[in-house]
Amino acid sequence: MSTLAFKLREELPTDIFTDTEVVNLLEGSPNRRYGLVKRAIAAGDLIQLRRGVYCLGKIFQREPIDQFELAQKIYAPSYVSLESALSHSGWIPEAVYTVTSVSLKRSTCFKTPLGNFSYARIPRFNFIGVEREAAGRTVHLIASPTKALADYIVTHKVDLEPKELKKFLRIEEESWKQISHKLLTEIAESYRNTRLRAFLRAFRKSSEL
Repeated sequence: MSTLAFKLREELPTDIFTDTEVVNLLEGSPNRRYGLVKRAIAAGDLIQLRRGVYCLGKIFQREPIDQFELAQKIYAPSYVSLESALSHSGWIPEAVYTVTSVSLKRSTCFKTPLGNFSYARIPRFNFIGVEREAAGRTVHLIASPTKALADYIVTHKVDLEPKELKKFLRIEEESWKQISHKLLTEIAESYRNTRLRAFLRAFRKSSEL
């Protein structure tokens, strides 16, 4: 077993880490550090998720890997949103098998040994309506349901009326009533997106009926 994996488990707060964190823990030349990491991966003591991002192998993990924390480590800055956030909050019924996030950077996706992760670009990326959740040793950022719905409208270029979108996503009336008018307005003002502004106007009208 790799002494590197033992050291990382002892020194780092979570089982997911970057090459920068490895460099800060190990002495010696870059070649020596690269050799230690390479041997640990070959032994299964470390898992490479993408270039520069790793997690401890299963026998070294202190708790199950948090997919949402993993999503943020793989591609930053980002936060979990869209279908994953809506499913996590219980707003949409179906399970989501790819972790969906939004990011300031270009849209992309990653297939890793621990799952698939997709990222949609939001031009005016911000953390309005994003919540911080702790899970064991890990912490991740996730969109509130209102924020996730706004992100969905922007990234999927939704032109549906509120009632149609509600039916399309199969959101229950009880959940739909939890949409925050104030937060949705704040997000729409920050994004300056034509479709989201149109949805907000229609949503206000439908709520007045």
